[in-house]
Amino acid sequence: MLPDPELTLDSKRKETLNEFLEVLRELVARDSATVEGKPQQSTENEKQFPASSEEKLVLEGIETFVNFEKRVESLDKELRNFDNGARQLGSSAALLLAASRLRERLVRLLFIFRDNTANLFPRRIARQSRDTLVNPNIVDRRGKVHHEALKFQAFMAEDGFAIEAIPQELEGFARDLRMLLHSLNDFPEFRDDAVNSSIHAFAGELEYRASCLTEYKGHFRLASVQQYVHGLTAEIGSHIDVVTSNLAMFIDVGVPTIQLSQQYAASNLSNLATFGTIFSVVTATLLQLSYRNADTGLARTINAFWFSSLVFSVAAIATSLLGLAWTQAIHRSPNHRVPWWVLTWIRRSPLVLLVNAVMCFFVGLMLVTYTISDNMVTPILISIIAAITSIGLASSLCWIVSERFVFIHHRGHIWLEDLMLETIKHITAPIRRTTRHLYSRFRGLPLYVRRPPPARSIERATGDENIQYAAPTSYAVSTVSPSTQDDVASIVSESTPDEQEEARRARARERFKKAVRTVISMQSYPRTFGTQSLDWMMHASPASRTPSIGGKVARRYGLSALSQKLRNLECTEDISPHQALVRDLQFSPDGKYLATASWDKTACIFKVAEPSIDHHVLYHERGFTEQILWSACGSHVLTRSPRGIKIWTKDGVCLKTFRRPHMVQYLQWVPLGDMSVLSVEGSEIAKLDKDGEVLETYSFGRVQLRRIVVTSDGHRIIGIGPIGEAPNGLHPSRPARVEKRIVVYNTRTRLCESQIPLFQDVSDVKLARNNSHLLFSFSDQSPPQLWKMDLVGGRGRAPRNCARLTFRHAFSSPVSVEYVGLTFGGKNDQFIVCAGKSGDILIWDRESANLLHHIYPTNPDQDLTCISCNSFAGDPFAFAVGGHDGSIRIWSTYLCLTPMTPSHDPHDMTPPESQASYSPRGWPTDRIPADNFLKVVTPTRRLRSPSMTSTAFLSRSSSESAYGTQRSMSQKSDT
Repeated sequence: MLPDPELTLDSKRKETLNEFLEVLRELVARDSATVEGKPQQSTENEKQFPASSEEKLVLEGIETFVNFEKRVESLDKELRNFDNGARQLGSSAALLLAASRLRERLVRLLFIFRDNTANLFPRRIARQSRDTLVNPNIVDRRGKVHHEALKFQAFMAEDGFAIEAIPQELEGFARDLRMLLHSLNDFPEFRDDAVNSSIHAFAGELEYRASCLTEYKGHFRLASVQQYVHGLTAEIGSHIDVVTSNLAMFIDVGVPTIQLSQQYAASNLSNLATFGTIFSVVTATLLQLSYRNADTGLARTINAFWFSSLVFSVAAIATSLLGLAWTQAIHRSPNHRVPWWVLTWIRRSPLVLLVNAVMCFFVGLMLVTYTISDNMVTPILISIIAAITSIGLASSLCWIVSERFVFIHHRGHIWLEDLMLETIKHITAPIRRTTRHLYSRFRGLPLYVRRPPPARSIERATGDENIQYAAPTSYAVSTVSPSTQDDVASIVSESTPDEQEEARRARARERFKKAVRTVISMQSYPRTFGTQSLDWMMHASPASRTPSIGGKVARRYGLSALSQKLRNLECTEDISPHQALVRDLQFSPDGKYLATASWDKTACIFKVAEPSIDHHVLYHERGFTEQILWSACGSHVLTRSPRGIKIWTKDGVCLKTFRRPHMVQYLQWVPLGDMSVLSVEGSEIAKLDKDGEVLETYSFGRVQLRRIVVTSDGHRIIGIGPIGEAPNGLHPSRPARVEKRIVVYNTRTRLCESQIPLFQDVSDVKLARNNSHLLFSFSDQSPPQLWKMDLVGGRGRAPRNCARLTFRHAFSSPVSVEYVGLTFGGKNDQFIVCAGKSGDILIWDRESANLLHHIYPTNPDQDLTCISCNSFAGDPFAFAVGGHDGSIRIWSTYLCLTPMTPSHDPHDMTPPESQASYSPRGWPTDRIPADNFLKVVTPTRRLRSPSMTSTAFLSRSSSESAYGTQRSMSQKSDT
């Protein structure tokens, strides 16, 4: 019988699939070996093509997770040591329980962060099995797992996405840390404020992050949110290191200290029990002799006292042994979980009972002497000794009890001796006042003594301060003439209360003068400030799309050509129209004018072709000029001061001025609007008409906006800024570590379409002309980042398309640069141009993030503050930078193209890239088409001095850093 062809085909398919699965297993095993610290040998391709910036970011992200994993393992190891060390202590059940729950929590957190990292870097980080969620070493004695672990397993089985549970796990981690801290504080023998403050700060930080992450429920599958969660590993890891060191210190120092203190308390209780046993034996022996003679009332009284002494001593023995066993018990309740009367009876009653037993025994012994002695000497002597001893014991007991009461009631500010002296002083004050008055009246002593001038004052040292007493003089008032300072002091002490009050005020004034002189002298010395605390922040390493080697080679020659063109950049204009730093500058949409704003309360409008010949100055009455902005049609200019907004024409005529009740953080024109303005004021954006009336208000919740950009259709506003507080009202442990967000707000639906959390402090945002890309800069020397904005299907209350932001790449530089401004540049926004504070200017390719050109500063005092590109001029490429000294420098390539207005309609909103065509380099002027809106003119430049080449910026090509083959050419260009 012939075999069925379909069955034969199925078997071949199975064999092929099995072979394919084997290959996949080998690849996964190889990647896992790389992650575990066994790097593969570098190949010839890796040597020939070094790692790109995206690959470096991926490696940094993997290294961040590996460091976090090591920190968690180190904390788990210290918790195991802590568990073993705490078992030697009494009342360590709470510590053991807290350590066990912390270890369980760490297992789940490490699983969540590993799963999130595996989502970001699937080929570099292997996922863990869910069986690892149950640690067999931390189950209870009955073999049961904690209910929270079972709850997490059920959540994983239902949802299958571990990162969704991270807010609950972080909040639970904070609870476990506080439980551990409360358990440590139950031991009064060892207290450390550093441990309390560090754990409190860590728990507060976890609660703050957990509350913020609850707002991203349902969005944890987005790469941007996953990247933010991945960035939490660095911050949590730094706190974990602090907790680990504190636990190690507790094991090395705290456990021996607590153990020694507990041993001392146990020895005291044991000594009390021993003494009570011996004393009860003596009392019982004497009681046997006196119990037979109970004929008289005195004998029965003796037996009653000795029986009472025996009962007190036996009770003291039992209570001491009970307290000894309770103190050394591991599973006893913490002190704050035990009623106060139980603690008082166990800790204080043995000594009180033993003192009562001794006093009852002394009373009975004293009565015995009256029954058996023939003379009165022995009973009287024994009575005196017994009374003195009993009074001493009772006084000591009252002193011990009062000491504790006064210390707790006054929180250690007043001791018992101070309270007793103050009480005695208040009680005896009327008696002393009456005695002094009678003594001065009947003995004829003077009622008061006049104070001499301060120069003749006599100082008498009393204790630690100098008290000045007035020396007697020969005035008309009756005085005495003492010969020593003690006589003077005695006379002054006998003066009236009014004079004493006046003398006290005079001494207080003198002490105040001395304190003022001391402060003035201290201010004359130089102060020494401490170093700044280390910043715990570690930048997040976003998941990037690494281009293939073939794609790099394909774009290589095009980028080389761009780099060759950018080498021709030079400073064509250098003017100084301002007296203070230039805060903002912007080219007009048609490229004809350049507007600048400065802190000298002025703004200027220049012609690009002839900036040094003619310009308009816009004066402001109050406040610094922070921002200047051209309208879309290029006919009006908008300027911003802290609380004022002005609208100008391009000829420098002020059309409207209106004040705002709140601080204005930023301004934007409303696209396609009739002179409407968006004013950023805190967490709200007010839409104002040309008269300053509020048309609409857009609320961004708790986000304190700093900068905004608006899409060309006006439907979406992208804002950046920190959040004021978490949804539950919490704040981070450090104000600098607040969460920053990128928010996309839809003006039609009035809903927030997207929120991106960030760790870095976002300072500025720019939007490409086609609304496809966003450029963000940061104030902590982090490289600028490029994000892409796409429209996806809406969800829930947003039925229309929603904007979604996706991280593209970061623009890194070979040197550390503090960026002060960035912008898109080029004909189609194909360049990213950034200015550094120290004078560096860097130009990258937008798509590949390769550094095309780097202009290095030559003058260290030539600081930059802002930058702007002439978007209308594509070739030649031109941009302007503002300086801290009020100067403005325009950079361009060899040819200068003066743009002309393509349309006479001032309301024409056609994008410039669709209106303009550009003259290629080298074309003669007679071949430019008639419909071209640009004309070639002769370059007109005004150099700063004949030796401009020695003082201007040194333009140096950095293309050799991105393209090894162009190194020799760039060196020739530099020469």
